[in-house]
Amino acid sequence: MDTEDELASYLDALERDACYRVDAVLKEGALETTERVSFVGENGSVLGPFVRKRIGGESGLGGAYETVFAAQRRGVRLAHLPRMVECHRRDGDLVVVMEYVPGETLGSRVEACRSREERLALVRRAFPDLCDAVSELHELLDPPVIHRDLKPGNVIVSPGGVTLIDLGIARAYRDGAEQDTTHFGTRAYAPPEQFGFGQTGVTSDVYALGMLLFFCVTGREPSQVDRESGFRDAVLPEGLRAVVRRATELDPSARYASVRELKSAFFSALDGEPAAPDGLAGKNGGLAAAPPDFAESYAPRDGGGSFWSWLARVPGWAGIVWDVVVLGVAALCVVGCVMGVVQPTHENAKWPAWYLLTSYLVFLMPMLLVACYLLLDRRPVRRAVPALASLTVRQETRVGLLAMAAIFVAWVLTSAAAGV
Repeated sequence: MDTEDELASYLDALERDACYRVDAVLKEGALETTERVSFVGENGSVLGPFVRKRIGGESGLGGAYETVFAAQRRGVRLAHLPRMVECHRRDGDLVVVMEYVPGETLGSRVEACRSREERLALVRRAFPDLCDAVSELHELLDPPVIHRDLKPGNVIVSPGGVTLIDLGIARAYRDGAEQDTTHFGTRAYAPPEQFGFGQTGVTSDVYALGMLLFFCVTGREPSQVDRESGFRDAVLPEGLRAVVRRATELDPSARYASVRELKSAFFSALDGEPAAPDGLAGKNGGLAAAPPDFAESYAPRDGGGSFWSWLARVPGWAGIVWDVVVLGVAALCVVGCVMGVVQPTHENAKWPAWYLLTSYLVFLMPMLLVACYLLLDRRPVRRAVPALASLTVRQETRVGLLAMAAIFVAWVLTSAAAGV
């Protein structure tokens, strides 16, 4: 019976494969072909786009896709990975179909930054979310899946946050193994154990994240000269330099023990606190002390990422629609306050003119506008005003509520003085 079920599943997979239309070949090599495809139904309806990967069975690669697909079918929510819709073997090769994630690669986004300040703003927004993405592989899958190819081209940055792609050389950690059987990776970002000096583990991805942090801040790939100089660079703040240095230690046991620990050290560096026990960390060179609104501490809930990471993955168009509604309410509030002064009610007309003007335009209107601002999806505002990227939602909310409370107290005191 099991054999019959397997045969039926195989035939179904073949039938579905025939329904995919290739729109573009994204990558083609001896071991793997990556295509952008659309699914064409029997009635002519088109779904997609999707990404389809064909990985040669003789390569021994791609096993992580099967692990992730099985986890997703069990209900494990991996918020920072593309949703997989197909994963099966065909003629010995692995065929994977997953959602197409629009956006720019991290490399393109860093290249587009015109200054150190823009790169630091990008780091504040994207690096904590990138840590969350890798933590999902390490913490939500058992055994942990090690990505092994974390590099600027395998990270997609979009308004919704960060998405990891290309698990082709990712592998599950194996207790007791002395070294990996297959050695792959990008030299600038892969640790030494990935090239035959031991088995890769969670600290291998910590190493790659440290190198990515250096790349994001400086705008260039790390070199052997950078390692020999302790990653000293004029544009790299001292606190972050200490984080990079510890994350990329040649000895895996000397690195941060987990991506969660690396992320915590990153936030400490932003706060100007020591980032490593070796005394290297100092002042952060002017970095604002703040994780961004979608970079709160990673805390899986119901098998998914953090609430803030989930919130940041709300589609940009939905945020824009919400902002239009909130701005419409704000406009009505402004009109209402002005009309309250120009055409007061019979009861309010008894108030002194100065008090009427002050109540509506100095006290009530600012409180309402602050409340509307706090309700906005502020991601577009943060991209337009880089300085805001250094503030968390909590910080902005705290300041906004304090401002509203101060205005209200001033209003009460003014009312008491006016005898109203």
